[in-house]
Amino acid sequence: MLTRRSIILSKSNRRGFTLIELLVVISIIATLMALILPAIQSAREAARRTQCLNNIRNITTAALAYAESHKGRLPASGTYPGFDLDSNGSRETIMLGHNWVLDVLPNLDQQAVYERWNKTIAFNAGGNIAVGQVNVPILTCPNDATADGLDGGLSYVANCGVGDKLVDVLSLTPTGTDVGHSAAVEPFVWDGGTAYSQSNVDLTGDLTVFAPKIEIDIPATTGAVAPSNAPESINIGRIYDGAGNTIMFSENVNGGASVSALYQAKTWADPSIRSCGFIFPVAVASGLTFSNISAAVDVTAGNPYINKQSNGTDGTAPYPNSRHIGMASFSFCDGSAKTLNDTIDPSVYVRLMTPSGARPRPGLSGAGFVPENPISGNEF
Repeated sequence: MLTRRSIILSKSNRRGFTLIELLVVISIIATLMALILPAIQSAREAARRTQCLNNIRNITTAALAYAESHKGRLPASGTYPGFDLDSNGSRETIMLGHNWVLDVLPNLDQQAVYERWNKTIAFNAGGNIAVGQVNVPILTCPNDATADGLDGGLSYVANCGVGDKLVDVLSLTPTGTDVGHSAAVEPFVWDGGTAYSQSNVDLTGDLTVFAPKIEIDIPATTGAVAPSNAPESINIGRIYDGAGNTIMFSENVNGGASVSALYQAKTWADPSIRSCGFIFPVAVASGLTFSNISAAVDVTAGNPYINKQSNGTDGTAPYPNSRHIGMASFSFCDGSAKTLNDTIDPSVYVRLMTPSGARPRPGLSGAGFVPENPISGNEF
């Protein structure tokens, strides 16, 4: 009799992970992520910082190219054409023209944008409103959420030197008051004489890289600085303190004009220093010399040092401010670009802003004039 043999298939002894094993695996993954994510974030920030430096370096190269074709002279921080109010041929008031950005656009491969600008009207009028809104990526830092990728965004501002908190040049008449001390409007008294002496005009100009250009017929009786006598932006070949020791551009996440009653749209074209420039504000006081500028800092309009007003509103804080932690991007008049720590010594920072502050002037020593100390390469 045939017998059948049953074949019994044995089941495999498979089992799942225990709870302890799952917890171990999860903890290992969490540990690896904790180690890797900061490195990834650091790499991304390094890439954004590199892009920011490249942007500001290219803008500087464009400004130097402009200077090359204008006998070494950098563009004006802002251009304010004179306006003939009553058609008598005299320019009684000024018009809000445009800033340095427009002047360097052809050298930033933006000729098409440049040629659409109407220089006979203000930046916030007519077709200029739309032109000023054109997004130009090179004008913005990738860390600046108020400008990067936005129409009219601007993250980089020009070094407008030493001034005071009244830095705006608005719709002024020739006898306008409280316009703020600057190279083109109201110089400081450095030589013990009158504010509007040509000596003081020139001395204030020595502390300025970019100066505004105001085209208006100013009567001689007003005592104001006439356009023909006001200093222009610096000549690259005549920087006494050294081009590599003089800041040209800085980041400012508060740069660019915000939409308001004056600004119908965000724009990179506003000539106001608050929008396109940065200054070092000092209090007007007797005994002010080139050597003690940093000690005379005026903080009533906010702290002007690096990254001290990074959370400000666009157009309100004309000082270097960045989203790069502990530093900001700067370019220099020799075409180089680098980051400066926000812990930099105040006196060093001010000396980096001034193009000719260390020039000795023996004829003014009796008036209490003291020049800055020359800056050393290992100070920054």
